[in-house]
Amino acid sequence: MKVMKFGGTSVGTAASIQKTAAIVAGAAQEQPVVVVVSALSGVTDALIQAADDARSRKRHPTEIMEDLKERHAGICTDLGLDSDEILAPIEALTEVLHGIHYLRELTPRSYDYVLSHGELLSSRIVAAYLNSQGTQAAPMTGWDAGILTNDNHGNAAVLAESYERIPKQLDPTQGTTYIVTGFLAQTEKGERTTLGRGGSDYSAAILGRALGASEIQIWTDVNGILSSDPRVVSNAFTLDVVTFQEAAELAFFGARVIHPKTIEPALNAGIPVRVLNTFEPDHPGTQIVAGRRDTEREIVALAAKKGNTILTLDSTRMLDAEGYLATVFEILKAHGISVDAISTSEVSVCMTVEKRYSDALQLAAKELEQFAQVELRPGRAIICCVGAGMQNRPGTAAKVFSAAQQANANIEMISMGSSRINLTFVVRDEDADHTLRTLHSELIG
Repeated sequence: MKVMKFGGTSVGTAASIQKTAAIVAGAAQEQPVVVVVSALSGVTDALIQAADDARSRKRHPTEIMEDLKERHAGICTDLGLDSDEILAPIEALTEVLHGIHYLRELTPRSYDYVLSHGELLSSRIVAAYLNSQGTQAAPMTGWDAGILTNDNHGNAAVLAESYERIPKQLDPTQGTTYIVTGFLAQTEKGERTTLGRGGSDYSAAILGRALGASEIQIWTDVNGILSSDPRVVSNAFTLDVVTFQEAAELAFFGARVIHPKTIEPALNAGIPVRVLNTFEPDHPGTQIVAGRRDTEREIVALAAKKGNTILTLDSTRMLDAEGYLATVFEILKAHGISVDAISTSEVSVCMTVEKRYSDALQLAAKELEQFAQVELRPGRAIICCVGAGMQNRPGTAAKVFSAAQQANANIEMISMGSSRINLTFVVRDEDADHTLRTLHSELIG
């Protein structure tokens, strides 16, 4: 059996749902499958806005829900489905939004409840359409499938007992193709939780591991994992095979074809993951495997993430001081700040922080100034060079920096991943695209 996950663009229109259903129906004829779906493209963002608007009383809940209902009802009509039963969850959601509007209060728990409706609706539409086309299907929530989490609403962690619960609650071998809501789970108390943005991939990996799937398929709108961002590098190409480590590094540093959390459950179970294109289903895509593969290239792919800030701390107190970095990270943690790349010397430390933490970083900097000279350099891009082939191959870094020099990019920070398959450096945002194109031309082809 295999698990097939379809993202927002794969279920975003009636036409794309028809393509998705054809792929699922064909696969279900060959072997049992479990399908995981995201919300329709753009719906999660719309629900976030709906919750915020209800709290601020910017719009009335009835008005807020009109657009959401109209879009889903329109798709049902285009697919020849009766929308009344399918869209029943919207009534309960509207009542909750009325409560948020009245109280002007939006708790993390309520936020998760609101966000859960994107996948609830998409799973019901996909299941109904499959049934109308002769494939026996049923929608199932992530919590009914057995996925349990802690109560960290918005980014909940999956509990280990989920892997024992899932096979007891979800049996794909009895002739029904279950359409499971991605992104969603619940606590042991029965409260709805979400797994973080992009968490539908994670849901698929959890189910795949628990059910012993032969393969986990991630269906998107691109032909697998590419050697770089095709919007920047016109000759970027699909990678036939990458390792789990390579995929994780690329996902973390901006190649958002697959969610980084997806990697661990699949890797632990030794289940290959394949990234495929719903709109070109015959394309082989990219297979992600556990073992290291042989390659002539030291570097197989490049990724870039713009909009970062370099935080630099200079202090002679750092020299031979025990716990200096621990103090720094405790302050950052207190402000909810996560760090991407880091580089240290005897008297200084540099790290990159995403733009979304800008306000918190300003506050943290005031505390850090008590024991270090602090410099913030916003508008920086992280360039990530990934490849298992760079391990134990002398000269790789020299090739990278030579190519960066050809791009006339000033490198402001360098970090080598502990996995030894990732070389990262930082340039100005405005230099990132040209640097990426030059690196791809010189190192990948």
